[in-house]
Amino acid sequence: SDSNSSVATTLGVLFERAPESAVAPKGDEVVFECELNLKPDRLEWRFRRGDSSEPYLYLRPSAGYNVTSGSDGLAWRLRIYVSAQTAGDYQCVAWYGPGALASTPARLALVSIALDVGQGSMGARSSIRWSVAPKNCLLIRCGSVISNPPAIWSFYRNGKKLPQSELLPGAAGALVLDTVTAKDAGNYSCVATNSITGDELRLPQTIELRVDYTDRTPPYFLQRPPIEYSARPGETVVLECPGVGSPRPRVIWSSPNVVEIYNNRSTILSYGLQITDVKPEDQGSYICMLDNGIAPPIDHTIKLSVLQRPTILRGPAATLTNESNPLLLDCSASGNPQPDIYWLINGEDATKDPEAVVDNRSLQLKRVQKRHAGVVQCFAKNILGETSEGNILRVNPLEITGEDDEPLGEVPVWPVHESNTGMGTSSTSGGSKNKSGRRKFKASMVPPSRPNVTRLSDESVMLRWSVPQNSGLQITFFKVQYRMLGDGKNRRKNWQTTSDNIPYGNAHGSGPGQGNSHWRARNRDREYEMGNPPKNFTSSVTGLTAGKYYRFRIVAVYSNNDNKEGNTSLKFFLQNGTSKSNLPVPELREVETLSESAVVLHWSLVSSTQNEDIDGYYAYYRPADSAAEYLKATVDGGMSRSFKIDLLRPGTPYEFKLQSFNSDAASEFSAIRQARTRKTHEQPASSSATPVPANKAVEQHQNSLYP
Repeated sequence: SDSNSSVATTLGVLFERAPESAVAPKGDEVVFECELNLKPDRLEWRFRRGDSSEPYLYLRPSAGYNVTSGSDGLAWRLRIYVSAQTAGDYQCVAWYGPGALASTPARLALVSIALDVGQGSMGARSSIRWSVAPKNCLLIRCGSVISNPPAIWSFYRNGKKLPQSELLPGAAGALVLDTVTAKDAGNYSCVATNSITGDELRLPQTIELRVDYTDRTPPYFLQRPPIEYSARPGETVVLECPGVGSPRPRVIWSSPNVVEIYNNRSTILSYGLQITDVKPEDQGSYICMLDNGIAPPIDHTIKLSVLQRPTILRGPAATLTNESNPLLLDCSASGNPQPDIYWLINGEDATKDPEAVVDNRSLQLKRVQKRHAGVVQCFAKNILGETSEGNILRVNPLEITGEDDEPLGEVPVWPVHESNTGMGTSSTSGGSKNKSGRRKFKASMVPPSRPNVTRLSDESVMLRWSVPQNSGLQITFFKVQYRMLGDGKNRRKNWQTTSDNIPYGNAHGSGPGQGNSHWRARNRDREYEMGNPPKNFTSSVTGLTAGKYYRFRIVAVYSNNDNKEGNTSLKFFLQNGTSKSNLPVPELREVETLSESAVVLHWSLVSSTQNEDIDGYYAYYRPADSAAEYLKATVDGGMSRSFKIDLLRPGTPYEFKLQSFNSDAASEFSAIRQARTRKTHEQPASSSATPVPANKAVEQHQNSLYP
């Protein structure tokens, strides 16, 4: 027959892990990984410069490229030294006989920060003057930057840096003055900092603010707020509408096409509408109406787009085609923005094939040739990412006739008793289909973040890291690795691994929970429903040498017993301290018993002005009858004065202590306080917190300086 026929076959081979994009500074080292479920005959890496239409260049070990593989031949690694010449796209291609399967590419981007020259009127003048009535809410921005990764913002009034505690959440890159008074008047300037390199960029735009009592005026905008926003599902977005007037205007939000904009995920802020845990149904138009009783009121319309990663709805079918016959393959995908689709045949760009006609969703081969036998893949790509699905393309050669002849194109397939009809391959999900045709996705391994490092002493540091909320594999524990860097006289040391396993359960604001099987089952159920919730972690590293440079990284070990490294820390110099830290020591005033598994720490500082030097606090806790090491939690923000610690054991006395910290050092410990969690079914009672005698406090301080 001349017609194309779908074949009840399964491609069988797929990428368990594809290379992942990275942002790194010059001189750093990155590792790209590929892992397949079947050992390939060979695997090759290839590279293309960023935003280039040039063909990929293959990076063969014989040319000096650092390519390694595991003993089973399934996992492959490529190590790259980061430079302007190595920035671009990296992809691995696995060969099985004449057929080849390509992974989704990963992009290596250089760390960068620069002024956004396309920012429009914000950069047109070096200084702007605003005069507003008291009690209004203002958003102060000096412009925008292009930064990879996103910049951290600092704000200055009359040349003095404002403490981070005055930066309200939800207004990215802006300083929020919630209720202005005369003390807020002055000249404001802004600095953007790249979070990896620490490079600072001072924006030329400044704002001169005057706060004066004025006659009654209708609402108006100091700067017209944005009219378009975009967010990913699960993120938090603030639709800004910071109008001013005299008196301060009230705001009413509405929408012509979004149902129930007032819900448990939306909050009306003084400068906009905040939506948490964004969902696709939040997409649409929002209207804010500002009115203070003085005509005319003003309104502002905002369009919110909810972005979606590409998803392939229907991949290419498995086909058996006679040589020289035409073949038409379709591929459909969804996503926001709508993804672009491109095709590969045995790892090569289909548009370069003289027989191919590519029309986004479809691939037409005018005359199928023997070289086409193997694997055809459809890739869907938008600004959020990329995915692919492939299938087998089999060719009957012209010189062979008869229905019983074996077609060309030897691509490994599962034995018949193991196959599931119609399965493609997805290099981002490792997907397969069950008997009902529903796709089962292989969970990814989401790595921990780059650790932040704080000096504790001449030979120890504290590391802080996080894991974002995700639906990937559950992390069982972490390992901390570090190495001493070279200094011109000595070579850098190999990576060292600390002996401690840091459990995933003992995270920010949580305790061990041993001895409470009911709690453990309940907590597992909660985490299953949420996916993996966002968590912060801390751990100390001891035995270091003062006066040396170090790097640190966190390795996560997952429920499948595989592991993955997070990005390395910035280069950290461990200073030789000649005196005690001058950071203020928090006074732990009370430990409030909240429940059978939770307490709340309350503390204060001698002077409120000391907040400016503090980035946050370390909270330490352990059962009072235990000589074990303290568990640790991080409290962000110098203005914090309380913190909840949960997942504790019922009816158990604990002891607690605090340190303040910033990027340079940590303070001395507070005095230790004790409190007992409530017994199961115990009625609420007053706090059992009692100060520990001074001699015991000193003893515990010495014993647990490096918890």
